[in-house]
Amino acid sequence: MAFSIGANYGVLKSLNNLRTTESKMNQAMLRISSGLRINSAADDAGGLALGMKLSNQATITSNLQLSVANAESFVDTQSTALQTASDVVSEMQTLKVNFDSSTDIAVKALYESEFDDLKTQLGTIAVEKFNGEALFSAATKQASTTADGNGVVNFGGIDLNVSTGNFYALTQVEDLADISIGNGNNTIMDDAFDEITGHIGQAAGDSSALGFASSYLETKATNLEAARSRIMDADIVEETTNLSKYTIQYEATVAALTQANSTQQTVMELLLFPNKS
Repeated sequence: MAFSIGANYGVLKSLNNLRTTESKMNQAMLRISSGLRINSAADDAGGLALGMKLSNQATITSNLQLSVANAESFVDTQSTALQTASDVVSEMQTLKVNFDSSTDIAVKALYESEFDDLKTQLGTIAVEKFNGEALFSAATKQASTTADGNGVVNFGGIDLNVSTGNFYALTQVEDLADISIGNGNNTIMDDAFDEITGHIGQAAGDSSALGFASSYLETKATNLEAARSRIMDADIVEETTNLSKYTIQYEATVAALTQANSTQQTVMELLLFPNKS
């Protein structure tokens, strides 16, 4: 091995190895502390871009899950109101039959009073609201909020508008406000009952559709998070192993650098040797 003053190849090589090992050691520590495999574009520019895109899609999906959950709550409240309304109309029909068949004026007065109370209750149900939004209206309309930016969830080729569901019209129910038990037409109450039960069936269909949408979105959110995690998140076990490896390698390189520097001392001793004699 040549001894020279101008350059010490061993020292230069050891320094280069030391810088490389230190960089890898710092990277492992950063990944462990942050929990991320990609902490900057320098780590993996393509992976960072894809990870950010997946995170954005996951956020949109999460927001839509909330929208669907709100829609489910709306439809559940709507179904409960419709079921109560059907019970009220059914009771009104019974009172009407009893009123018509009774000859006792006092009893008929009791039937009339109860009938009017139920009619008032039915009117209250017809104007019920959920979080400030009317459950029913005079004309059917649809409101929607979307996951893709346009307010529509698409899966299996089906577009499903979801936010607060259908605002069912209760036009036949509204007609009951103009009748009394004495002049009431049974057909009006029959039509109102049929209208309500029809809406109950529609609400059940809405609830089923929202349930499928909720399940789909839950699966989608899970898959998006798994894909993002595979790209962005660090394998802590692997990085801990790497940190141990690079720490040992770093210490070994420092020792090698110390040894490489000793050759310079040998040269100095050779230069000083004649003076000693």
